[in-house]
Amino acid sequence: MCPPQIRPLELVPLSDDRYALRDPFGFSSTVALPFEAAMLVTMMDGKRSRGELRQALHKDFSGTLTLSEVEQVVNQLDAGYFLDNDRFEQHKISVIAAYQSLDVRPAAHAGTAYPQDEELLREQLGEYFVGKEGPGLLPSEGSLTNDYADEATLRLCGVMSPHIDFQRGGPTFAWAYDRVVAESQAKVFVILGTAHTPLQSLFSVSRKHFETPLGIVETDREFVDSLSKRLSLLPTAEETAVMFEDEFPHRQEHSIEFQALMLQYVLGGRRDYKIVPILVGSFHPFVINHRSPGGAPAVADFVAALRETIGAYGSEVCFVAGVDLAHIGQQFGDKEPLDKTRLTEQWTDDQQLLAAACEGDPEAWFIHVAAQQDRNRICGLAPTYTMLEAMRPERGEMLKYDQAVAQDGSSCVSFASMAFYERAGR
Repeated sequence: MCPPQIRPLELVPLSDDRYALRDPFGFSSTVALPFEAAMLVTMMDGKRSRGELRQALHKDFSGTLTLSEVEQVVNQLDAGYFLDNDRFEQHKISVIAAYQSLDVRPAAHAGTAYPQDEELLREQLGEYFVGKEGPGLLPSEGSLTNDYADEATLRLCGVMSPHIDFQRGGPTFAWAYDRVVAESQAKVFVILGTAHTPLQSLFSVSRKHFETPLGIVETDREFVDSLSKRLSLLPTAEETAVMFEDEFPHRQEHSIEFQALMLQYVLGGRRDYKIVPILVGSFHPFVINHRSPGGAPAVADFVAALRETIGAYGSEVCFVAGVDLAHIGQQFGDKEPLDKTRLTEQWTDDQQLLAAACEGDPEAWFIHVAAQQDRNRICGLAPTYTMLEAMRPERGEMLKYDQAVAQDGSSCVSFASMAFYERAGR
């Protein structure tokens, strides 16, 4: 009997004696574990037998589980496909094949991150607009005036929106989509989302339509095919071809799902529109090497092809970046609990970072993060860089900034919404 080895998973504290075991890849359902079972999970490295796991639990955590109980925990984890073994590999192949065969991506987070019921969902989303922190009643299209958006000179070409859960970030989402309704006539929305699981290349483009409780959001497959064709003519064609086949990371990813849902809420029934869902992988190798992503052929070619596809497209196109900012506190690996001083420091640092985005400067955006070796764990580094480089906006405007701070001071996630403008007729 092989020693049990746990897969790459997330173990998140729920209380002093309970933990949630989560699978970011979506092959397994989240389960709650008592303390001793959770500590066993941390030791399942594929080298310790069940007996050795029990001994280590007793030694390191004063555990009281019997060998039979350790066996029971291992069997339950195996039944839930949490272990890295042949049984899981067969399950993985089956799940991927089933997803690849779908024409429409199911709403992965309906019923958990937001209501499945349409009426309840519309009520919840509507409150983010009309609540005290929101922008107000959703406007009629073209009704909002803005110092930056002078119709004769500038038009909205993109927005930054959070991808944090709606319970914490709802009003900040609303400020971004308020501008989409009021100032954009776009029929195509290129959504650049943060990939929270590994990609086969730096980008993953989906051809699937997106299901929401409010209706189906169609993907512009003609746009995707045009982008693919342009990339196929470039020297990096072999490297970039995989991004159109790497569909599976979209299955559980919320950074695009939340944007598709918000677009359906604000535009569904108002006008016909389509999306282009693009996940952007980690730029961490560029950060640690202090090397601009723009100098990498895979990034430069993709951005150039994306820009050319937009330029050749007949419809007006608007970008959406589904991103968050800093992730700080003990939950994310920092040593000290958060206090008012640290949160103020983060506010200041985020304002400096967002100022670079307001200038429409992707290099300044990247350099700010790279100079600190991403010590604040900016979750939206790569999608925002890609958007700024592809848009080349004239300027940006901060709409709303917020910090979601845990009551016990163990974590803080910061996020913002912004609007970006380019010269009309460019």
